[in-house]
Amino acid sequence: MPTLYPIQDTFVRGEISPRLHARASLDLYRAALSRCENFVTLPHGGIRKRGGSYFCAEVKDSSKKTRGIPFIFSADQAYILEFGDLYIRVHAYGARVGSVEVVTPYLEADLFDLQFVQSADQMWITHKNYLPQVLTRTAHTTWTLAEFVFLDGPYDDINTSATTLTPAESGAVHPQMTSDTLPTGTAAATAGTAFHVFDRDNGTNLTFGATTGDVSYDFAGATTKVCDAYWIRARASGNPRAAVAWDFQGFDGIDWISLDSRTAETGWSRGEVRFYGFQNETAYQSYRLNISGSEDDSNLDIAEMGWHENGDSQTSFDLTASSIVGINDGTGFQTSDVGRTIRLLGSDAVWRWARITSRSSATVVKVRLYGHALPNLRPIARWRLGTFVPGKYVESGSLYEERLAFSRKFSVYASATGDFDNFATGEEDDAALEFVQAGGGQANDISWIAESDGALIIGTLGGIRALSGSGIDEALTPSSFKNRRSRTFGCAPLRPVDAGQSFLFVTRSRKSIAELTQSAAGKFTSEDVGQVSEHIPKKGVVELAFQTDPDPVLWFPLDNGELGGYTHQPSQEVRGMHRHRIAGSFSGSAWGTVESAVVTPGQDGNDDLWLIVKRTIGGATRRTIEIKSVPFEYGEIADAFEVDCGLTYDGVATATVTGLDHLEGETVDALADGVVYHDLTVAAGAVSLPGGATAAKWQVGLPYEAGADTLELDVGGRDGSIVGRRKKVSKVILSLFETDTTGLEITSMQRGRWEPVRIPSVVTPDSSANLFTGNVEVPIDDSWEGQGRVRIHHTNPTPCTIRAFTPVFDAEV
Repeated sequence: MPTLYPIQDTFVRGEISPRLHARASLDLYRAALSRCENFVTLPHGGIRKRGGSYFCAEVKDSSKKTRGIPFIFSADQAYILEFGDLYIRVHAYGARVGSVEVVTPYLEADLFDLQFVQSADQMWITHKNYLPQVLTRTAHTTWTLAEFVFLDGPYDDINTSATTLTPAESGAVHPQMTSDTLPTGTAAATAGTAFHVFDRDNGTNLTFGATTGDVSYDFAGATTKVCDAYWIRARASGNPRAAVAWDFQGFDGIDWISLDSRTAETGWSRGEVRFYGFQNETAYQSYRLNISGSEDDSNLDIAEMGWHENGDSQTSFDLTASSIVGINDGTGFQTSDVGRTIRLLGSDAVWRWARITSRSSATVVKVRLYGHALPNLRPIARWRLGTFVPGKYVESGSLYEERLAFSRKFSVYASATGDFDNFATGEEDDAALEFVQAGGGQANDISWIAESDGALIIGTLGGIRALSGSGIDEALTPSSFKNRRSRTFGCAPLRPVDAGQSFLFVTRSRKSIAELTQSAAGKFTSEDVGQVSEHIPKKGVVELAFQTDPDPVLWFPLDNGELGGYTHQPSQEVRGMHRHRIAGSFSGSAWGTVESAVVTPGQDGNDDLWLIVKRTIGGATRRTIEIKSVPFEYGEIADAFEVDCGLTYDGVATATVTGLDHLEGETVDALADGVVYHDLTVAAGAVSLPGGATAAKWQVGLPYEAGADTLELDVGGRDGSIVGRRKKVSKVILSLFETDTTGLEITSMQRGRWEPVRIPSVVTPDSSANLFTGNVEVPIDDSWEGQGRVRIHHTNPTPCTIRAFTPVFDAEV
């Protein structure tokens, strides 16, 4: 048989599963490798040695697992949050941000169950065992974390038991008055009996005897309170003679300050109650309603009023249950209910809400009342407890159509439009809404929710559904929604990533990665993008991070500590997986363990890939935060950074560099003014070049090699396939781009003797490496017992890009 020269000029399918190593009939076979380690498959077709990783910092406590989470305000203001046991530290562009450290409630075991959603300078962090937290950046070095407060919702079902809740106070700034001066403070009016509007008796009225006037309440002594809402009840009999225009005011000791003005409040019916709210955070010593007009030509009446005290400044008061039935499955109030909300239906058939501030017993809690004051202190039969309790807090979040949405178990809760704190459900289009996720005969737990064009995507253990408005381009509202099921894989509770025209997510087993694409409005399909490389994600995917620039690559740490990569450009049929072993070692593995991966926009236009890597250094566990260097392209060899956990020195020529304490006792490589040095030892945080050599630019760090193994090629058979027939490779022709060939070697998979790639001109007179672009032939010592496969590796801390590979071989026919 004649000698064959089959070229492989594309590697876009990356490292494929061993189950496909004999599937030479597949189109993807000619674009694949049996091993692609520390090489990245490029959209252009070749493979390039990955960049090294810069050392940024050691985590606060290296003995405990640590996770990175991105905080991206904009393309030029991006951070990585170092989440550790009970703390957050902040890093940006390769350095820690000052001494910022925020205390958190999250333990080490919680970190990888956290989910998050961000808008501008705020990030909401969720976990089923904790109340949602909101992290706020107010300045580059000023960060705060606080419990997220749900205003008025969401709630469990309305109580149907006989249990009633009796409030000790009404939540008003004024008490129930029995005279103008009792029990405390002073009620006054321009005419009539002032206290009648504060006596909680709808049958008594304040009659002014004129069409204008005012009524006020003044606190005793130096007391001041914050009022933020009020209601007015018209007289119950005859002509309502209600006010139609007024100014609600607060007295600061000098002047009456207008807080709320109303005009044209006409059309009152007998006994009608109207509610008014306003923004106020100032405490005043007196309040008054200054009325400038009445519906009656000769008189003005008011039956009752309630001036609400701001809930945040209100003194908590008792709320007493008649029994424990209906409360927490019959166990009554628990200490874990502190912070929980309760919705209360007053005797005026209007819902208010309160927040529990403390627990006295199984039937008594203290609360603060929000919204409006109660009309009286009668027992309340219709009430709803807030739906969130320990172990059942929200688990994931997203933004969608100017709503903040959270999910828990089967349900999605979305805030009012443009009001992220307000979860009070209603019938208005912009009101908050609650959606119970069930359908298709299954009720699967929600793993995550994410915003997409035209729909809120709901990833569940059983598949993906899409929640949207009921019509094309119609907004999602409480009365207009549709829930569509898509034929997709079940989802693991790992945050998906937006990959441009599709989403990438981890399937329920955490052992495969799927791509979600929109097939029609509100309809989605998914496919297992890693099926041809199933052995890589089968090691267990930890999390996902998608890098857009310089190349579209999905990065995913694996349970065995490797870093998975997936070059994803489906429009060009580029879908290739590759594996990366970060230099170092830990607990018997010959590589550093990547625990977390995060992508943020970088300062140079490329995305930064941040890694948290665990290694054994000096006999101790060390966890470090590192940034993968940008790929080397069109530069000087001395600028190449191809070491891990490394640092750069650029200054006056020196024989020794310091600052390597994080690698104390380790053997490192150096690229110093373009000259490669192997097997240098870090001692006292420093490393020196041998022979008194000096260099002005150093790249120093842990060494790693990149390797690629080819598949058995199936070409040239006269009577069918030659897979399985004996082959012998005589040489290999490589097409290289900007490659230091002094670190490049090739061997037969059968014989195993490494053959260096020799180009006479690649070493300059000063011994520095040079970069070669072009074709080179390498003779191979092979055996007829082989399959025509070869192995390539590159060992220097220098660049290597392989554009194409041509084995020259003979085969039996």
